[in-house]
Amino acid sequence: MWFTILFFSGFLLANPVLICASFIPVFVYIVEVVFSSSKVVISRTGPPSSSRLGEVVDVRIDGKITGGVGAVVVHDEIPKPFQLVEGTNYKVVSKEFRDKEFSLSYKMRCTKCGNYVFKAGWETRSIFGLSRSQYSTAEEISELRVFPVLPKIRRMRLPAPKAKRIQPSGSVADIGPLSTDFKEIRNYFYGDPLKIINWKASAKAAGWGRLFPMVNEYEREGKLAIWAFVDSAFGLRVGNSIDNALEYCIRAAYILAYCFLSRGYSLGMYIYNHRGETFQTDLGKKQFIRIAEELLKLASPRVGMEVFWGEGLSGAVERSRRYLMVQPSRIIVITHLALGNWSDVSKGVAKILTYRRLREKPNIVLINVLPYGFIPKANYWDTFAAEMLDMTSRSLSARLREFGLTVLDWDPGRESIENMLLSTLRMR
Repeated sequence: MWFTILFFSGFLLANPVLICASFIPVFVYIVEVVFSSSKVVISRTGPPSSSRLGEVVDVRIDGKITGGVGAVVVHDEIPKPFQLVEGTNYKVVSKEFRDKEFSLSYKMRCTKCGNYVFKAGWETRSIFGLSRSQYSTAEEISELRVFPVLPKIRRMRLPAPKAKRIQPSGSVADIGPLSTDFKEIRNYFYGDPLKIINWKASAKAAGWGRLFPMVNEYEREGKLAIWAFVDSAFGLRVGNSIDNALEYCIRAAYILAYCFLSRGYSLGMYIYNHRGETFQTDLGKKQFIRIAEELLKLASPRVGMEVFWGEGLSGAVERSRRYLMVQPSRIIVITHLALGNWSDVSKGVAKILTYRRLREKPNIVLINVLPYGFIPKANYWDTFAAEMLDMTSRSLSARLREFGLTVLDWDPGRESIENMLLSTLRMR
């Protein structure tokens, strides 16, 4: 456009200066096109594939710019919850006619559990600013999984008085492979293998008028089975973006899974108010890895948007009925008690008691996470409202104790999970 105006103006006015000046925009445009395409190659060092909550990790990015002239803005996006401790994840590189190498490094603190993806990008800007900036991202990506910190329970001593506990250290399982230790003689039930029938005792029982055969009952190998219900409702995001009820529900479930599975217990889990993830009762390291990977997915901001609406604890118990009726599991519920879910929680507890009524009385532990200490408070009324909500949740816990449940009110801001667990659970 400028070339046309200057050229015809100089031609009509017979001015050679304007005619020569009309070629300046053409020259600038040619330089812009020839030297505007810069290529960037990036190599990354860090972060590691996994880390613990609160750990500081190092990241370094080295790159080389070839072709083009102008400014290149290189950046490495950090997840919003993370904290930049040292260095910078943003750098502006001035590219001249020669190839140029650059590097940037920084340290960040992992402040929230979950799965995170790191992918560097850059923006190339032309030397004269006549063309639009071009945005590109590197093909190389890094994945980071942040796990909760495991408590050092083995190094902690139990208090002198006997504490209430849902699992003695020597508890023997009621399910699992049979051992050779004789337990008792009982009546035959459908499904018992024929090899355990005691024919002599059955013959004597037939003389007494009993038509059912008698079988030898043997002790089971392993320890007791545990079934956990973990709440992941969208309403659990009470608090702030880093510290909230959902985050601490995930941490509690992760730590309990590690503590029980590492000590030989069988553990099954159902994550409700989400997609109904079910983990059948199993033991060992593989079971812990499966549960841990699924728990980390709950930390995503999208969790709670795609849920079984209205499922609640009562629906979770209904879907887990076959596990609760067949296996005499000890039951753990991890949630946050509020007026909004009180009716559903009470119905779910009633269903558990109904399903387990024909067997031994179930030992149910409910962990009530209290996140009101993390709510931002701008004035006295916000503080007063948080205290009233906290008192309401504790009063609901007291009502559940009337059903015979062991309810733990856990305020993460005041009490560590180690002290909370050791006050009720015997983990050594």
